[in-house]
This record gives sequence, structure tokens and C-alpha cells, in this order.
Amino acid sequence: MTTATTPFMSADQCVKTITVSNANVSPLIKGIPVTYILEKLHQLGPNYFNDKSTAYAELHIEGNSKFYWVHKEYLVLQSNLFNQIFDNDNVSNGDVITITLPSPEAFDPILEYFYDGDADKFYDSLTLDNFKNIWENVEYLGMGAEARAVCLAYYQNEVLSDQE
Repeated sequence: MTTATTPFMSADQCVKTITVSNANVSPLIKGIPVTYILEKLHQLGPNYFNDKSTAYAELHIEGNSKFYWVHKEYLVLQSNLFNQIFDNDNVSNGDVITITLPSPEAFDPILEYFYDGDADKFYDSLTLDNFKNIWENVEYLGMGAEARAVCLAYYQNEVLSDQE
């Protein structure tokens, strides 16, 4: 199992961690920087977010009654956990994937962030009530430096200031 990166890892290190462990990358995109691919995916993401007609798989999260229609490309490039899941040759187009998260009810803003990459919107989705749950999921999913930075900024700006 891949070890999740720490919040103090640079963006380049996080991207390298995800890229190196992903043997499931199409030969058509090998050699193209992951940051460039993500930028293009995020531009198109709102068109594909939870779109059943184009989804690679149906995602179920134990303890969450919602079903999510996901695209492999959006998940493997931004999450070590999903990279491991899809790197397994047992996952095929059209499969149902079930995962467990520390806080299943706090997955929606994370999935939307996978698709649009909008750090401001992700930050705005954080509240004093859901911050801990979203942070636990970000850690568990092994998300990259930017998602961690958004959570840490929220913690510094909102959680710590609320405690003063």
C-alpha cells in the first residue's frame, strides 16, 4: 500500500509520487507533465462531474447512501488511494467500486474538487462543523499538496482564529 504524503511535501513531490506509482497511465500521455493534464481535466471537469453516460465506474462509499459516477483519470492523478484501486487489473470500465472513508458524509466537496480543481470553492465548502471530517478524508485518500494546503489555510484562518 502506498504511504500517504505529508502536508509538508512540495507539489512536485506529490505529483511525482502519484505519477511514479501509476502504471495504469495511457501510453498516449506518458511524458506529458501531470500538472498540465490536470489543468486540462479541470477545465473540462464540470461537464463530466457525476455524469453517468461518460463515467468509467460507479463509486459507492460505505456509510453514504449516494452513488457517484466517476472517471478514472480524475481520481488516479489526484489520490494515492484511487491510484492503487485503479492500478489493480480487477477494475474495469463499468464496474462498481466500494470504498471505506473515515467520514463518508464528507466526500461530496472532495469529489467536486477532483473534477474542477477550484481551490477557492473547496475552501468555501469547509465549515467548522465539517473541517475535521474533510481533512481526515483528504489524508486517507492521499490527496496532493494543493488540497492539503487549502485545508491547512482553512485551519489557520478559521479554526485557530475561532479558538482565540
